Amino acid sequence: MLSPGNPYVLPSTLVAAGAYLAATLLTDASILIRIGLLVLLAGVVPIVLNRILGGSSPEAAAEEGVEEPPEA
Repeated sequence: MLSPGNPYVLPSTLVAAGAYLAATLLTDASILIRIGLLVLLAGVVPIVLNRILGGSSPEAAAEEGVEEPPEA
């Protein structure tokens, strides 16, 4: 999930930002395609990588001292 215990969030977000910028500058893609690419790379890929590669769960992250943000 998108949590502090997921090590794939930051790299995926940086790649997504670069891909969005490249899609904006180099192609004539519509805004919906660019936002879809951004959502896919920044929102879906880290979760999938965390599940496939066996990253830590939110419960394990809490046990390791990484605190979840308080719920509103």
